[in-house]
Amino acid sequence: MTDVEVTESVIQGLGVFATRDFATGERVRRVNIVREVTDGAPVREEVGERIEHCGYPNGKVVLWGFPDRHVNHSCEPNAWEAYEGRAIYIVARRRIAAGEEITFDYLVNNSGGDSWPCNCGSRRCIGDTAADGFFGLPQQRQIEYLPLLADWFVAMHRDRIEALRQRAGH
Repeated sequence: MTDVEVTESVIQGLGVFATRDFATGERVRRVNIVREVTDGAPVREEVGERIEHCGYPNGKVVLWGFPDRHVNHSCEPNAWEAYEGRAIYIVARRRIAAGEEITFDYLVNNSGGDSWPCNCGSRRCIGDTAADGFFGLPQQRQIEYLPLLADWFVAMHRDRIEALRQRAGH
């Protein structure tokens, strides 16, 4: 974990911060997946597991471990999640400077669910995380995020993604 550290965040609680510079497109790290959460192996709050520390790739629920569970949401993220087989990588969307908090837009590859107020403070902040997930984002933001979508998300929403691509001229 030498390239990142967890410390207090102005966005929310703890955050993951770069300890060195990362170039655009560079892998920051492989996400630490603890395990799949199932009916037989639910989140165990009594040992510190929280549903807020879960990811939802391809219809599964996976528990993210330290330090990755502390990556905060931003409406102007500097990183994204790249899915390769069973692995998930944090990848820089743009240059990330040493000391900068690493953030995702939680609505990329998200089909919807709970909504909560956003504290990112970016100039592009939409005020909350949309209950409609990716499709609740402004259309221009959806178009911007098209290259970041996982194959499984595109397959799950093929018709909506194709219509978006046509509107974008892709």
